Amino acid sequence: MITKAIGKIIKTKKPAIIKEHGSPRYVILDWRTYQKWQEAVEDAEDSKKLTEALLDPKNKKRMKIGDLKI
Repeated sequence: MITKAIGKIIKTKKPAIIKEHGSPRYVILDWRTYQKWQEAVEDAEDSKKLTEALLDPKNKKRMKIGDLKI
């Protein structure tokens, strides 16, 4: 039954939730939605890393490349 439901959902090209016994069990995403979700997760991780780097006391002493005189 689950494989039939997944096959039907994939053909509709819309995100869907498959429920078992009344509770959500599986989330099926179409490819475009999955890519957008993956990019959003990566952006959130990058923002978190940047925030942590800016708060790190070691990085406060570093100079910008543009401030260096050659």
